[in-house]
Amino acid sequence: MNIRKLLTALVVLTVLAAALPVAAQQEVPKVKVALILPGRADDVSWNQASFEGMNAAVEALEGEIEVELTVVEQVYDPVDIEPALLDYAQQGYDLIVGHGFQFQEPIIKVAEDYPDVNFAIGTGFKMAPNVGVYDVKLEQGGYLMGLIAGYLTKSNIVGVVGGVDVSEIHRGHVAFVLGAQAINEDVKVLSNFVGDFNDLAGAKEAALSQIKAGADVLWQSGDGIGIAVLGACEEEGILCMGNVANQNEIAPENTLASFVYDWGPVYQQMIEETVEGTFGNKYYWIELANEGVSVVYNEELAEQYIDEDLQAALDEAVKGFVEGTLDLGDLDAYKLE
Repeated sequence: MNIRKLLTALVVLTVLAAALPVAAQQEVPKVKVALILPGRADDVSWNQASFEGMNAAVEALEGEIEVELTVVEQVYDPVDIEPALLDYAQQGYDLIVGHGFQFQEPIIKVAEDYPDVNFAIGTGFKMAPNVGVYDVKLEQGGYLMGLIAGYLTKSNIVGVVGGVDVSEIHRGHVAFVLGAQAINEDVKVLSNFVGDFNDLAGAKEAALSQIKAGADVLWQSGDGIGIAVLGACEEEGILCMGNVANQNEIAPENTLASFVYDWGPVYQQMIEETVEGTFGNKYYWIELANEGVSVVYNEELAEQYIDEDLQAALDEAVKGFVEGTLDLGDLDAYKLE
């Protein structure tokens, strides 16, 4: 080979080598994701936390996985859920997320007919090779909120109002009772479920009933009904705590803290596993250990109400949950009065 041919060959090889990273960048995997919400994406609660978490996951994966995201709101009734699932499955979506336990039976049914599509159920319990369940350890938040309520009550009566008595919410209520009793053996805990996550009138009535019965610190768990509970506390001048999203500004003079969900980590994991082919047949948890949940305090009220003893109790509980040394037992088996 003469010098001219050698130089030409070297130039070609150099150009090809320089082009390789560009070609590799063009091979970023693409995933189509549908997030189906039972309510509005701006509800400052269950649906907004999901919406923000999914968008955070998509942003975190930028450059690694190209995500085409579709979000549909207010698919609440079971009769509407199955057609929505079928629509996105037939369109060739790779991952379909139903954000609520009411999606469980329709997803299990549709997933059997679409084995190449992955489905995720929010707070369900049934799984399949292409179905995963994501959930929150609400008991961790319930226990922490119970500690606060049990410590701060002056009447020795506190309360919690929930939407529907499903496993996630039930565990949170039981843990609220255990937390309150752990720090105050004389406390009485009132617990109500209104039977619907959107029954604001019923939730407000339940909260006012608890306040009338002497409760002076309230927590709530359950989608849109939470805002009604905080509103009742604001009207009556009662301390309260938020749930799911940072709700401290809804009733800023009364809401001491909020237990906040960040679904981003599990949504990101599910998208990655969809690409890898390892998704499904498992639980995906958000908890204190993976920073999927946290307590956000209303700073002005925290300065007034959270003293050294209460802070120490809260810190010890958080440490116990993170390290796995604080075990509350079988909360589903616990019957609430």
